[in-house]
Amino acid sequence: MENGDKKIDNKYLLEKQLETLKIFYDRKLLTKEQYEFEIKTLKDKIRLK
Repeated sequence: MENGDKKIDNKYLLEKQLETLKIFYDRKLLTKEQYEFEIKTLKDKIRLK
């Protein structure tokens, strides 16, 4: 498997998406409300099992 043999699962995908949202928020590309909404949406859609 590529990517340093790291297993890509829902938890990994969620972490990467949250990191991206944080970057957008830090650079003022998202308001606090948008940032919080997107976090909630992601967590709802990528349910960790």
